[in-house]
Amino acid sequence: MSPADTRTLVAAWPDGSRTATAGATTREFATGVTVLTCGGDESTHGVTVSTLTLASMKPPMVSVALRRGSRGLTALLGAKTFVVNALSDLQESLARHFARPDRGEGLDGPGLDVWDGRTADGVPLLGGAVGWLECRVERTVAAGDHELILARVTSARLGNAAAPLLNFAGTLHRVPPARAPSAPDAAAAPTDDDTRSPR
Repeated sequence: MSPADTRTLVAAWPDGSRTATAGATTREFATGVTVLTCGGDESTHGVTVSTLTLASMKPPMVSVALRRGSRGLTALLGAKTFVVNALSDLQESLARHFARPDRGEGLDGPGLDVWDGRTADGVPLLGGAVGWLECRVERTVAAGDHELILARVTSARLGNAAAPLLNFAGTLHRVPPARAPSAPDAAAAPTDDDTRSPR
């Protein structure tokens, strides 16, 4: 390589950007809020998370990061199967309940009226959710002070809730009411497959 081909690259961040930690930066990413439930009846355990993401379409898999040594991680790995309850914007109280360190186990904690149905494995479902994913743990991957759980989606259902609950900047938010497109040729949101790289 000739001297003319050797260049030193210098970082050029956009104007207005500022140095921050990874945690502070990712707090600015809006994410959905879910409660993972596992077990059954007296052993029912739930934990609020906002780290769930779709990891694969074929086969359908999700990933979620839980703090190593946490009660939620221990419960999910012990149960092997769990349900993702995607909370609606009317379920902020449930998000806060299942995030409390003293939340306990069993169906009584959040109130018996919040449950609606269960899976074939007996895992209780939170009624009024945007949707539910029934999952089976496939493997875990160590990721710093967390464990990344990779789980196969074995069943999926949509609910009747109109809007999801969001976590943004460490605060729970409701989504503004959706507006109808202003023109007939308004661009539709891409499907899941349209957002993936070509095979």
